Amino acid sequence: MSRARIFSTRISTARVLIMLAIPALAAGICAVDAFYIEPNFPRVVELEVKIKDLPKELDGLKIVHLTDIHLVTVDKREDRALAKIDAIKPDIICLTGDYVEDDGITPGHYTKQDCTRHFRYFCYRLKAKHGVFAVSGNWDPLTLEQDIAGTGVKVLDKKSATVKIRGASLTIAGSFVVEKDMVKARPLIVLDHFPEAADNLVRAGRHADLVLAGHWHGGQVNLPGQTPQVKYLAGLYRVGDIQLYVGRGLGMHTHAVRFRCPSEIALIVLRAERE
Repeated sequence: MSRARIFSTRISTARVLIMLAIPALAAGICAVDAFYIEPNFPRVVELEVKIKDLPKELDGLKIVHLTDIHLVTVDKREDRALAKIDAIKPDIICLTGDYVEDDGITPGHYTKQDCTRHFRYFCYRLKAKHGVFAVSGNWDPLTLEQDIAGTGVKVLDKKSATVKIRGASLTIAGSFVVEKDMVKARPLIVLDHFPEAADNLVRAGRHADLVLAGHWHGGQVNLPGQTPQVKYLAGLYRVGDIQLYVGRGLGMHTHAVRFRCPSEIALIVLRAERE
């Protein structure tokens, strides 16, 4: 065989190897991203929400929104999240459900009771100038308020709370009391685990300036070309006159994997809507 043919054969073999290596390398990068980076390094997603007739004292108010924490223990991921929240120095923190994993799902030897105890410690470490407020999700026990009593987190499932900030009032409420027309204050932020709460408020003829929700984890694993068929998956929506923000979640349910949907800490800055 001539030298030219040998050289040509070697080049062809190299090309084949490169063609095989590129998809393998891409798959490896995606695996590292999905199983390590996106689940374990929460991103701060910042957005401004404009509210009509917002008192000037509340303009620039910083709200951290966490949802779907699905906590098993307080480890490096949670420590990173708490450090980022501390760096934000939020005025208010809002939590919208699904805080711990359930028996049979948690990795290792942890029980739901263990997870609840760890979540209690997580709550102790949440600090905001004007309070931390929460509602239950579909995975949370009826004893949630009792479980985290004394941590400083106020559970608002069927309640509301009004905070005074630089002389102005801001009311935060669970969707139940708003839907039942038990709260009519403005400005008003409503918490619910399910985004469809905004639809319920519109149907009931109730108003809220902002609804915070979660539940869907932003899809958690979003393969190219396969967007989950969900009405309110993640991000900011307008539902009638109500603004709805759906968080992608801090944690993961069942499988510790995220793809094209990183773990999220939402930083919502309130702004007065200008005429």
